[in-house]
Amino acid sequence: MGLFRRKKDKKVVNIDFPFLDAPNTACIMCRHVMDKEKAITYISHDADDGMWQFLCEDAHSEEDARIISLYEVYLIDKTVGQVADMPCGCCISRKNGSENWK
Repeated sequence: MGLFRRKKDKKVVNIDFPFLDAPNTACIMCRHVMDKEKAITYISHDADDGMWQFLCEDAHSEEDARIISLYEVYLIDKTVGQVADMPCGCCISRKNGSENWK
């Protein structure tokens, strides 16, 4: 679990953040989750570039992809912190947004 410091309005703010990656790490999220239409049900941590992807159960095209910071993902769904230590090359899914990650 990381504890990051950021400056906001000339004050230092501590952020309790479970990922080893920096909070401003760019991630992919589908528009369905971003628009709060669906819950995150699939997470991958890509082997080739270390990119995190946070998707719903729908099929996706490139047009559905949005770039978002890892910290913003965490604010949308704090349960993603349960898999913060997931190594690159792995993925995980759940049936719905109220289940824990397995």
